[in-house]
Formats: sequence, C-alpha cells, structure tokens
Amino acid sequence: MMIKINSIFILCISTFLAMPVQGWSQKKAELINTRWAEKPVQVDGFINDWKDSLDLYNEETKLYYSLSNDNENIYLAIKNNSQEGLTKILARGISFSANYESNKKTPPTVTFPILDRTPGKKVIETEQPEPKEIQKRIISKIKEIKVEGFKELVDGGISLYNTYGIKAATAFDEKNNMIQEIAIPLRLLGIEPGSTELITYRIRINGFQGPAAIQQRDMNDYEDMYGGSYGGRYNGRYGRNYNGMYGGMPRRNFFYSKTIIIPEFFIKSTLAVK
Repeated sequence: MMIKINSIFILCISTFLAMPVQGWSQKKAELINTRWAEKPVQVDGFINDWKDSLDLYNEETKLYYSLSNDNENIYLAIKNNSQEGLTKILARGISFSANYESNKKTPPTVTFPILDRTPGKKVIETEQPEPKEIQKRIISKIKEIKVEGFKELVDGGISLYNTYGIKAATAFDEKNNMIQEIAIPLRLLGIEPGSTELITYRIRINGFQGPAAIQQRDMNDYEDMYGGSYGGRYNGRYGRNYNGMYGGMPRRNFFYSKTIIIPEFFIKSTLAVK
C-alpha cells in the first residue's frame, strides 16, 4: 500500500500532555448517515472514492470526515486543514474506534499514522531541505498501524502491509490539507454485515503524551530531521522560529502543560445497506 505525504512534520510552539482516555461515550454523539460503498475504497490517502468530498465537519477537532461501509469493511476518510490539528496528528496519530451502542466495553481501536521514533543519523545541512525531500523523510518514518482492543489481535503495532485486512494511508491534497483513510474489517470489530443496530464511533486526535521528558524527547527526535533550524525559506512555513502554516518548532527548554482536553467526537449510525 502506497502512502503519500506532501507536507512537513513541524511541531508547533504549543505543547500538549494527553490525559488518560476516559470511559466510552463520554460525550453526546451526533447521528449521521453512513454511505454505502459501491466498490471497495482504495485506501491511498486520496478522496477519489468519496463522492461527498468529506462534507461532514466537527467543530471541536476541525476535521472534515465521511464514513462508509460495504459488507466487508467500515471506511473512514478524514481531512485536516488546521495547523494545531496537523501537529497533534503527526505526533501521536488519530484514533478511530467502533462499537455497537449497546456494548459498553472498551471498543477496538486503530491509531494512525504512527511514526517510527527510532533515532536516525543526524543530518548536517547547509540550508533548508526542499519540501519534496522533507516529505520523503516523513514517508520513510510511517511504518505501522497501532491496534488495541481487538479480540483476534495482540495490542500494539502492526505492519502497513498486515494480513488482517486493516488498512490505513495518509496523503496531502493540492491545498496542503492532510487526508487520512482507514479501513477496518467488520469481522474484526464484531459487527455483523447488514446489522440495523446503532454503532457508536469515536474519532480522537492524540497529542504529545507522557511526562515532560518524553514530550521533549519526541520533539528533539525530529528537530534536525525536518530542518528546524532554517526558517527563512518558503515564507517561513517550515522553520521553527516562524508561525507558518504548520507552526514553529519549540525550543528545547519548552514549557509543557500537565493537563489538556483531548480533541475528540462521537458519531452514531447504522450500517448502510445496498
């Protein structure tokens, strides 16, 4: 599965500490209509398969989204065009959960994108890397999908090319909006094809998590890789000292917040039928 990302991972000055996830269905869920997928969605980070162009919108997360299904999978497409949202998404991904409304147990959850945090070789450069080069570096860091709460799977990371049928991809459109697609087999969610029971979905943007030292490590890991010391080129979009489209890089002695409200929302819908 090809994943294309046509933008830059830059951490903004604001810092975040995600609180532990609380109970399922803590917020009021919006009732929506799920679309029937006439053919399996090509999970590639582009919205060519989505006729509605992601016209649903959530104010709290600033995400455009759409949901569809066939008799095999549930498909989610998300579009982010906010600076703060992009920062959080690339830091810890978006978590997508699905469960029958009547089932109050912790739901199966997929989190994506997950970036490889293994420190690489320090790159010494004399000028800001070209955007395309930065994009290649980001792509090379996306290697897995995180799963949690699936009966048939062990919690943790799975390959993008897994054999379980879970698919995920990220790309950027021509307007630099981040597009994300996820497909999860109904059988892994314990949802019967054709079921008329309401399903509750949760979409959560994860930010920086853990103690200050962990947050600091996460930021430092990427500073050199993404050309953080260069700010002048490309209208300051990529530099840490500029509040460009994707925000500035924080200084190494940044102040972190001990609490933060995790941006998330809930939706309810029955499966679409052909």
